[in-house]
Amino acid sequence: MSKVVFCEDDPMIQKLIRAALRTEAHEVHLASSGDEGLELIRRELPDMVFTDVSMPGMDGFQLAGELRADPRTAHIPIVFMTASVQHEVREAARKHGAAEVLMKPFTMSDLRARLAGLGGGTR
Repeated sequence: MSKVVFCEDDPMIQKLIRAALRTEAHEVHLASSGDEGLELIRRELPDMVFTDVSMPGMDGFQLAGELRADPRTAHIPIVFMTASVQHEVREAARKHGAAEVLMKPFTMSDLRARLAGLGGGTR
């Protein structure tokens, strides 16, 4: 079973993620901030990280910088989630090592498509 960490500060989006992925073949962990996410990622060493770009405290770009600087987490694919339609935000996500950028609002099929590459168990 693959592990996935979601860093998302919106409780409604967290609830949707949890509900949508309840029956999927992934161990899902949720964090409400970048700081909480960083701690969780370092502890769980997931197969993929989804992070909101805009969060209070440590934002998604800062989180990505921390992950890329740590040899234990530098290889983990990061999917940035953002409501911004600005080209600069998407470009910044790519510069911070984004595997992909998932535009909000997204559908659960969009989310599942991003997870499909993980399969049922890469660890």
